[in-house]
Amino acid sequence: MLGHVRGLFFVDFPFLANKSLVYCVLYAVTGFGHQAVMIFFVLSGYFIGTSVIDSVNGQRWSWRVYLVNRLTRLQMVLFPALILGATWDQIGMRIPQAASIYYGGLYKYYAPSVALRSTGSVFFANLFFLQSVVSPVFGSNGPLWSLSYEFWYYIWFPLLVLAAASWAGIRNRFLYAGLAAILLWFLGVQISLYFVIWLAGALVGRLNRATEFGPPRIQVLMSTVAGLIFFGALAWNRTHQFFSATLADYLIGFCFALWLYALIHVSRGDVSLAYTHAAKALSAFSYTLYLTHFPALLLLRALLDPRGNWQPDLLHLLYGLGIALLMLVYAYVVAEFTEARTASVRRRLLQPWMPRAKEVAR
Repeated sequence: MLGHVRGLFFVDFPFLANKSLVYCVLYAVTGFGHQAVMIFFVLSGYFIGTSVIDSVNGQRWSWRVYLVNRLTRLQMVLFPALILGATWDQIGMRIPQAASIYYGGLYKYYAPSVALRSTGSVFFANLFFLQSVVSPVFGSNGPLWSLSYEFWYYIWFPLLVLAAASWAGIRNRFLYAGLAAILLWFLGVQISLYFVIWLAGALVGRLNRATEFGPPRIQVLMSTVAGLIFFGALAWNRTHQFFSATLADYLIGFCFALWLYALIHVSRGDVSLAYTHAAKALSAFSYTLYLTHFPALLLLRALLDPRGNWQPDLLHLLYGLGIALLMLVYAYVVAEFTEARTASVRRRLLQPWMPRAKEVAR
């Protein structure tokens, strides 16, 4: 979100009037939005992949319960986010001075125009996680691209794990393997390549159960080294142009997976209450923030003068901070009616299959 505030409202780095160290750092730090998605893929693979493996290994697997868990998590926010995005885009497309934003291509974020992607067919394709497969993202909501990747990884990974589960029976295992192969063909090369990054997170969860780092001092040393490798990869990614964007994403994903693996081994239970409260508060609406912020930001950009971006002087940095805080409040309010109710909706849907659902719900 911070990266999009900077990209939409402030000049690009080459046009900075003052390239001081402070502004260079500010632009660098807010330029890792795409890399953050790679980090999320690893974390998703770690949490969801570990849960799937545990359920299958314990012979507690239930597609019904698993799909209720995953779909409630995703759809509780996705459908409202699509409606809100359509509303903000329709308002923006009626602002005369914003025609170039909505009817042209905003080169940094999307092409073709928002208007061409604001159709019913694109809406429903995004609702069923088919963006980046058979459809573009809906309207101006560019961040939706990664949600389809995530959903199909949720389906693909259990198919692979069940295909390897000896208790599933030979016929079922062949069926799961065949469905996984069909999914590979359906999703295509791009989404399949990024599945490897997601799998890196699942591998971390698997290895975490089987290995030890040794004494605490060695654990701290290894986590420090792994962290330096990860941040070094981020810096390298920022200052060098890879011949392949996918390989650059692999570098970030694998280095973060290494650091995550090391961090898990040195984690302690004495985390401060302030950190715990802050982490829980932010994570409680982070998904909503991800899916809702861009169309709202673009409308704000349209309501202001769309012909020129700001230089990052003190006054305009305060404006940018105010916009970012407004987006946080907006996402928090939306989350109170959507994301915050996920658990209660999930319990109601799972009620007919309780208590078994309690064993595998995650």
